Amino acid sequence: MDNEIFEMVTQSLMEDRISRIMSCVEEYQAAKLHERVAHDKLMEILTDQQKELLEDFTTAASETDANAERIIYQQGMKDLYALIMALA
Repeated sequence: MDNEIFEMVTQSLMEDRISRIMSCVEEYQAAKLHERVAHDKLMEILTDQQKELLEDFTTAASETDANAERIIYQQGMKDLYALIMALA
C-alpha cells in the first residue's frame, strides 16, 4: 500500500473516530474539565509575559503529543495490516 495514501487514510480515520470516541468517554471528559480548571486558575495569577510563555509551551507540547498520537495510530494500523497479510 502506498505510504502517502495510507497516511492520509489513517489520519482521516484517526481524527474522526478518535474525536467521536473521546467525546463519549466520561474519564476523558472529567480529565479535560480538570485540565481547564487548573489552566484557568494558573492564568489568573500569571503575568502577561508568563501567560505568553505558557501558551507557547502548551502549543509546542500539544503539537508533539498530536504527532506522537498519529505515529502510534498509524504504526498500529501498519502492524494490523501486516498481521492480516501474514495470516492470508
